Amino acid sequence: MLRKSSRRNCFFLVNWLLSITVITLLSVNLYITLYGNPFKVTQANRKPLVHNNVQLSIQVQKHIKNVNTISSAPVNNSQQSLPSRERLCDIPYQCKDTELAVRIQSGPYSHSARICVGGKYYIDKKSSRRGFNMVVINPFNKKVVDTMTFDIYTGQSAAMVDYVKNVADGHFIAIATADDAFFRISEAVKQVIEQLGSVTIHTFNFRTSWVFVGRKGAKGATLVEEIGPGVQFKSGTSKSIATCIPVNLDLKMTDVAFFCENHAEFEALCKKGTAIVPPSSSTKQNKANVKAAYKLPIAIISGNRPFYLQRCIESLLRVPNIDPSLIVVFIDGFVRTPVWLANLYGIRTIVYPKSVSKGKKLLKLRKADQIALHYRRSLGTLWQIYSKESSAIILEDDLIVSPDFLNYFSQTLPILQADSSILTISAWNSNGYKTSSHNNSLVYRSEYFPGMGWILTRKLWDEIASKWPRCCQGVNWDDWLRLHPQRRQRDIIYPDMSRTYHIGIEGVMDEKFYKLHYQNHHFNIVPDIKLLNVNNLKKAEYDQEIKRLLSVATPIRYIRNEKKSCDPKIIPNTSGKDYAIYFYQNSPNDYKIGQELCTCFQLWNVGQIHGLYRGTFRFYYQKNHIIAVGSHTWFGKKFMPKKYVSDWSSEIKTQPKKT
Repeated sequence: MLRKSSRRNCFFLVNWLLSITVITLLSVNLYITLYGNPFKVTQANRKPLVHNNVQLSIQVQKHIKNVNTISSAPVNNSQQSLPSRERLCDIPYQCKDTELAVRIQSGPYSHSARICVGGKYYIDKKSSRRGFNMVVINPFNKKVVDTMTFDIYTGQSAAMVDYVKNVADGHFIAIATADDAFFRISEAVKQVIEQLGSVTIHTFNFRTSWVFVGRKGAKGATLVEEIGPGVQFKSGTSKSIATCIPVNLDLKMTDVAFFCENHAEFEALCKKGTAIVPPSSSTKQNKANVKAAYKLPIAIISGNRPFYLQRCIESLLRVPNIDPSLIVVFIDGFVRTPVWLANLYGIRTIVYPKSVSKGKKLLKLRKADQIALHYRRSLGTLWQIYSKESSAIILEDDLIVSPDFLNYFSQTLPILQADSSILTISAWNSNGYKTSSHNNSLVYRSEYFPGMGWILTRKLWDEIASKWPRCCQGVNWDDWLRLHPQRRQRDIIYPDMSRTYHIGIEGVMDEKFYKLHYQNHHFNIVPDIKLLNVNNLKKAEYDQEIKRLLSVATPIRYIRNEKKSCDPKIIPNTSGKDYAIYFYQNSPNDYKIGQELCTCFQLWNVGQIHGLYRGTFRFYYQKNHIIAVGSHTWFGKKFMPKKYVSDWSSEIKTQPKKT
């Protein structure tokens, strides 16, 4: 009897304890539901995130929430409470009435996509499909009006384009990929997604993982997206977004005041309060008579250097008659500030995930490898976007342009198109320093490719794209382009006075190198310059021009002093004269003395001679036009005074022999 009684008492005791535990847990859950977690740090206690170099998607999500919720006013319990419908989307904070609670997730399998809006999953494991999973939201009442999936692999690109085009303006579209949405994707799909505010859609590869919230009729990038690129045919890392999105998000992303709340370091822009840049005064072109270069797309190859990018964009917008819709910024690395900055100026932006190697081993890329890979991806995408264009202008974010930048290219472009012996046209003169550049209407030919603002033709790209430097040899793409297999004895057109100016201390060089070789460059600031010798730039005509110049120039024999150095005083104290300096060569490829001349007259003196053309190079000194000529060149043998040869021979004979 005692044993049965003890068992019965234990049974009741256990049941009582279990009941108390269940009641306690239910009470705690009800309390949290009604009043929020008392141990959780409230959003009001958080500090706004202001760091510029975090990943774009993470930064923007938190930034949007912080900007719209931080307040000095006290927050009561009812404001802190989380309605259960929002908790279902795992939003870690309460959304305002003017915000949408959205959670999106992508993944490697056809059932991986998830899209939750306002507490309800409209795309889940059962409804997720391979390709693009989409939910259309009316932001005015925050209701989901439709859901749709498109399997690009089975040829539904056209159907997806038609669907997006039929969505009413102002509606949000949340998208998550599952498995793969790249194979067989059309350019039309990329275009309609970009028009919703995406900056990464053009960078898709096989099995990319991607989540995005855009708006039909967006005025710019929404900046609410994440991308995980596929690697070696494997799925990219699953991506997700869980945030509160302002219903006027795209308007905020083009609002300077909103930008400056977390970017006060852009003092000039924030003080001005607008990103509108008035162009330099110039005569407006009739649309029917727009000059050739004004129709060309302009690619800005950029990284995470927003201050440089801002100056580059503003200098372009000041060019008279420029079409801003033709400017595209290609950014290496998914960072927020440069994307948002370009957005303020209404400039199209395409963002790539940070450059990585694609070999069997994921090697760490050197700086030169990163830049070469970024160039290759960007230029390839450029020609996909502008499939009907035959030429494009290539810039980097650390270049600013002159007011007659496009006018200069418009005058020289016909020569590039007519003369197959020309590789490209550059806006930069490596030797164009304030002491060696004077004539803003003069243009040269050279065997050296200077880059720094140049025209790339589709024909040249088709020729070199398959050979572009691969990982991971540390090869500079511009040095590679200068090599004979690429240049193939073709010349480059460049101005005496540069139409671009290099502002980039930050980058691959140090401050000392920048000050020595870039800071003192001469830069044209006069608009509408008419080039005087543009009709003499074809090879035959240019050679005749060199002959004419040497026939009238005063000859000077370069003599080294006892210290084996040069004295610029070999040029008489005159102005506006033509001089030909002849320097000694031991063989046709010997330019040791020519490099001494470059140092003497403070020209570019690192590596090979810049601006070299058939053994000659041209510059100005005290407003005198100088042409330096090697003794073993065709021009030297033809025009150099004969006595110079005997003089050099006697000097060499009298030199003491080395012991």
